[in-house]
Amino acid sequence: MKRTAIVSIGLVCLMALSVLLPTASAQYVMAWNDGMPLGGVRGQAVVLQAENGTVYVIGGVTDILAYDAVDLVDSYDPATGAWNTLAPLLEPVRGASGGIGSDGRIYIFAGWSDPLVDYGGTQIYNPANNTWISGAVMPTQVWEAKCANTGTHMYVMGGESNFVNYEQQVQIYNVTTDSWWSGTDMPVGVTSGAVVTIGADAYYFGGENWTDITDEVLKYNIPGDSWARVTRMPDAVCAEAAIVGPDGLIYVFGGADGASNIPATTFAFGSFYDVAADAWGLINDLMTPRAWLGAAVYGDNVLAIGGNDDVAVFSSVESLDISWSTASLQQQIGMLQQQIDQANNDITGLTGNVSDLNAKNVQLKQQLVNLSAQLNQTTDDLNAALEAANNNANNAKSAADSANMIGMIGIIIGIVAILIAVIALVMKKKASIQQMPPMPPE
Repeated sequence: MKRTAIVSIGLVCLMALSVLLPTASAQYVMAWNDGMPLGGVRGQAVVLQAENGTVYVIGGVTDILAYDAVDLVDSYDPATGAWNTLAPLLEPVRGASGGIGSDGRIYIFAGWSDPLVDYGGTQIYNPANNTWISGAVMPTQVWEAKCANTGTHMYVMGGESNFVNYEQQVQIYNVTTDSWWSGTDMPVGVTSGAVVTIGADAYYFGGENWTDITDEVLKYNIPGDSWARVTRMPDAVCAEAAIVGPDGLIYVFGGADGASNIPATTFAFGSFYDVAADAWGLINDLMTPRAWLGAAVYGDNVLAIGGNDDVAVFSSVESLDISWSTASLQQQIGMLQQQIDQANNDITGLTGNVSDLNAKNVQLKQQLVNLSAQLNQTTDDLNAALEAANNNANNAKSAADSANMIGMIGIIIGIVAILIAVIALVMKKKASIQQMPPMPPE
């Protein structure tokens, strides 16, 4: 009864929310707000977030005019805006890629080092002692490749090499052995897109290919080392940011109309991707259009970090609260629907169990009837046996009484016979005495 009530309430809530909320292609009602700014400007940096929430901003550029790579490394606390300067890179880079390994260390792969002289280095940072070391050199030096991360392996996808080549290759780095090998090529050469890893898959969004910017989404299955195309983005874009939100949806925002370091046009629009549904929806525009930005999460917020346009490099951070967004509520509806489905399955299972119990109850009742009949029959048999035993006992008693009576009669007859014999003997003796002659006197 309680489960039925819960399911009924869930269905009512689901119906109410489905009426109030727009479809997946509708736009959020929530807007971007100012977050805690960075302690310095940064664009085209590697932005990574540790499990404890700390954001690392590594390399990139600080000056839109010179657009020179810097060796700056900073940590950022989204809650307080605290900005701490860490040990610098071994080599200044911009447009690098990287990830945080399962060992807690940060791995930065190639990028553009000014002046660029066949630099394909791997730089490894240890937060425990604030030091950098070099790792195995990449097989192919790339700028603006994107890195999918499983913790033990880094999958560096695409990128631009030799200033002109848009790479298709996937270069795989083993964190444990500090070694490289190749995975299956991407379906198309691409650079300056955005990548996120979710579950066993990595998703590469947009970017610039040989012809133009693209709205393609390429899905890479990591265990299977295979590629597939999924539903395209609402807009073509490159130099954008992407992040998995607290609600499990992937948020893609910002970017530009080309993979130029100083883009002619930067974008403020954004969207979200539902992996399970393979469907897209829209989010509100950023407050400031920007490309070459980073992304992170803080609580129920998605953060847009730094970046630049064709005029300036930004230190600003924008925050989007997704807790009451369309996508978040739709996600909650999906979760509620799953719970309702589970409850219905449980009820179905319970109904089946009740049916089984009823069948067993009928079976037990029949067994009880059979046992009762057997008990009655046994009782009747016992009563009959007892009656027969009583009859036999009575008969035996009658026979014993008769035997006793006959015995008594026999005894009496014997006694009478003895008495007769004694009397006869006495009479005989008396007669014998009377017939004797008298004795002479002395």
